Amino acid sequence: MRAFAVFTGFLACCLLISSLLHYPLYLLLDGLLELPAHKQVPRVAKLIALPGFFLLIIWLGLYHRKALGFGLPRPVFLHQIFIGWLYGIAILATLSAVLIGLGVRTLDPIGDEFLFDLLKTLISGLVGGLLIGLIEETFFRGAMYQAIRRNGPAVSAIIFSALLYAAVHFIDPVRLSGPVDWFSGLQILGGAFWQLGDWATLDSFVALFVVGVFLGMVREQTGNIAYCIGLHAGWVLIIKCTKKFTSNNHGSEWAFLTGNYDGITGYLAAIWLLLLILLYWVYRRRGVP
Repeated sequence: MRAFAVFTGFLACCLLISSLLHYPLYLLLDGLLELPAHKQVPRVAKLIALPGFFLLIIWLGLYHRKALGFGLPRPVFLHQIFIGWLYGIAILATLSAVLIGLGVRTLDPIGDEFLFDLLKTLISGLVGGLLIGLIEETFFRGAMYQAIRRNGPAVSAIIFSALLYAAVHFIDPVRLSGPVDWFSGLQILGGAFWQLGDWATLDSFVALFVVGVFLGMVREQTGNIAYCIGLHAGWVLIIKCTKKFTSNNHGSEWAFLTGNYDGITGYLAAIWLLLLILLYWVYRRRGVP
């Protein structure tokens, strides 16, 4: 499918350009930023993608609010983000509670700085969740979804946007084995996709794919990405809190239910979201708002 290839190629080009610029940027920023060399490639690629995204959607004829999923009046859009955020919190809080109940994750002891840590985590989770939700949903359920949907069925837009969404979470550059030189960026990029062929990450990949399918269905049914942004932001908030105040219990007999990606996203998350997808589909077919 052309639209899927275009968006995949766009991300690949951003990574390639970043890898080619790696050495001169490394020399330029040496001593100014405390950033490992292998982390520079994906960070710079994201910076390249920001202006590149606007050029991409202009080229595709998607540079308008409705195409990107922002067609609602602002008050309604913000209200739906908030409602979606509450739903996202409820969905992931339920998952986290089950993981704790099964002993997959254990609560950490409450320290003297618990309230400070809680406040800091809530603020970073709220701000970070909204930023991540806005950026990722605009790209995947906004532009990419619309580019596929306008020339094909909803199922294609949902599946292909979910597939790329899941895949990009497993781009993980490995540390350099030697000194930084002109070919270091390409070496880093060449080793960045090892997780995509690792069976140990299959459970997390499946879960994130199901997440993408769920968000794609919401996009299709509502015609915008407000709920998607809210859901995404709520999930990020609960994941941050869960990771901060609980720990993995690898000795649990239910440990296989979570993946190695973040200790939360795994087969149980996939099953839980598949159930929600089924319920959502049934209620929407019955005309329930």
